[in-house]
Amino acid sequence: QTLITCALKNNKGLIPNAEKRRFHTLGLHRPIAHLNTVVRNDFILVDNICGDLDFEEGGNPVVMNRILAFRDPVLCDAFVCESMGHKPEEVDYIMLAQQLGVGSADTAKAHMVYLNEDLSTKKKPPMTGRVKKLASYTDSQDACSACFGSLIYALDRLQERGELKKGLPPVAIGQGFRGKTGDIGVGHCTACFSKSLEGCPPKAADMVEFLEKEWVCKHM
Repeated sequence: QTLITCALKNNKGLIPNAEKRRFHTLGLHRPIAHLNTVVRNDFILVDNICGDLDFEEGGNPVVMNRILAFRDPVLCDAFVCESMGHKPEEVDYIMLAQQLGVGSADTAKAHMVYLNEDLSTKKKPPMTGRVKKLASYTDSQDACSACFGSLIYALDRLQERGELKKGLPPVAIGQGFRGKTGDIGVGHCTACFSKSLEGCPPKAADMVEFLEKEWVCKHM
């Protein structure tokens, strides 16, 4: 109902069931934003080892192999939005919480520290049918979990918009493409390609914009 569930919406777990139901009658977004002005968090830990394409109860898992830590719940949710291929502006309670002074949704100005990045290319768990179909649009060679997972989220957003029906060449991704040339790729490892999106890994939201600009819009 709100596209994502993370730090801000998670605070609903601190209120009685009757209030949770009332939040739904009030439209969720505004009450969630206001709840975070009185129930404040200054340290958030997010399990991003294996998320899901679109449903918090699971069903279509996407392996990312990372734990996220934040001091700002608004920044946390904005980052998670972009990791899933959404813009923070698409989730009303994030922007409302920012307006109410809970935190900042500006990830571009955030200070990010990366520790012990997962560069493993070991075989990932079996993919569900839906994820496997999205993966068919990729050309993955020794791709890290976070990078490949971000691309799967981006492709899912494009599919939601009906843009994958227009056709898309396999998008190169992974350490196996370092120093090689090609048509279109994402991530720092495809820097030598004709069209490449920088990042290690790039955000899924940036991948969506990149693929729309460099391929979808040019082949409509």
